[in-house]
Amino acid sequence: MRLQLALSGLLVGLLGAQVAHADGALSMRGVYYKERSTRVVQPMLDGMFDAGTRGIVTGHLLFDAITSASASSGAAAAEPFTENRYEGGLGYAHEFDGPEETIIDLIRVAADGKYSQEPDYRSIYFGARAEAELAQKNATVSLGGGFARDTINNEGLQSAMGGPELLCDNDDPDSLAKECPLNTYALYSSASHLLSRDSLIGLSYDIAKNSGYTSNAYRQAITTTGPVAERHPNERLRQAVAMSARFYWRRARAAFIGTYRFYWDDWDIHAHTPEVRIVQDVGSAAEASIRYRYYRQDAAFFWERRYGDAMGLPFVTDDPKMSPYDGHLLEAKLGILGETFGLEGRWGAARLEGILEYIIQNNRFGNAVVAHAAITVPFEY
Repeated sequence: MRLQLALSGLLVGLLGAQVAHADGALSMRGVYYKERSTRVVQPMLDGMFDAGTRGIVTGHLLFDAITSASASSGAAAAEPFTENRYEGGLGYAHEFDGPEETIIDLIRVAADGKYSQEPDYRSIYFGARAEAELAQKNATVSLGGGFARDTINNEGLQSAMGGPELLCDNDDPDSLAKECPLNTYALYSSASHLLSRDSLIGLSYDIAKNSGYTSNAYRQAITTTGPVAERHPNERLRQAVAMSARFYWRRARAAFIGTYRFYWDDWDIHAHTPEVRIVQDVGSAAEASIRYRYYRQDAAFFWERRYGDAMGLPFVTDDPKMSPYDGHLLEAKLGILGETFGLEGRWGAARLEGILEYIIQNNRFGNAVVAHAAITVPFEY
C-alpha cells in the first residue's frame, strides 16, 4: 500500500499544477514464479498519466521476494534463504506533428530511467528512443538506446568475515575487490507496416555490449581438483533479430500472431525462439488467448558440465544458462472488463487479467509455473 501511495502521490503532484483535466491509469499486478529450487513473489504497480495534450508520464514500482535453496547462491545445501529486490522507474514520452509536405505524420520521443537494488546487486539504467509514423500512419519506425551501470558483490554469502574478494577483471590478477562494475550499452530498432486493414508485419534488431564483471559472484564450477569460482569473459556482444506477423480474422473475431527471434553472441551461443499466439474476443467485454513458445540454444564455447584440471583455463562455468538446452512455454490468459459484472464508470472500464504459464526447461533449473493477476483502473484528474 505504501508503494502505491508513493507512486500515485508523486506523479499526480508533478502534473496536477499543469493539467486541469486529464486521463490516467493505475495497474496493480502480482506475479508468482516457482521452479525446482527458487520461488519469486512480485507485487508491482504501474502508472500512466497524461501530461498536457501531447505528453505521457509513466512510472512503476515493484518488489521481489526471492526464496532459493541453491547452494550456488550462497546458502548451505537445502537451506532456503530469502533475498529482496526493489525497483522504481519513471518515463516520459512526447508527440510532435511531422514536418509539412513529408511522409512523416507523427514523431514521438521518449526517455526513461530505472533503479533497482538488492543486497548484492545495484543497477541504474537510462534510455531514450524516437519513433515516427509514416505514410498516413501505415508504417512505424523507431530507434533507441540505453546505458546500464550495475554493481555486483557477494554480500549474500553469509559468513563471519563476509564473502571473499571478487576478481573484477580476468586479465588483471590485481583487480580483486569487494564489488565489481558491469556496464551495458544497448541499441534497438524496429519497423512495422500495415499490409491491409487486418494484417501487420514487423521487424526488429537489437544489439548490446556487456563490459565488466559478467560472472555470478557465488557460482562455482566442478573440476576434478575441486570446485573453482566461475570465470566469464570480461566482454560480451549480444545481437538479436526478430520478425512478426499479425492477422485479425473478422468473422471469427480472433487475432493470430506469429513471431520468430534469432539470437547470437560472441560466446558462441545461438538461440531460436518461434512463438504463436491466438487472441479470441469473448462477447463485448472479454478476451481469451493462448500462447506457445519454443526455445533452443547452443552452449557457450567455455561451458562444461564437469571440467578436468581447470588450472590455466581462462574461463570456466557450469551455469545452466550457458549450457545447450531447449524448452517450451504454454500460456493461457483471460482479460475481462468490469462491466461484465454490472459495474459502471471507471470500475466498469477497469480490466481484470489473469495469466497462467507452464514452462518446460530441459536443464538443471527444471520446470516452472508462473501465475499473474492484475487489475487496471482508468481515472480522470
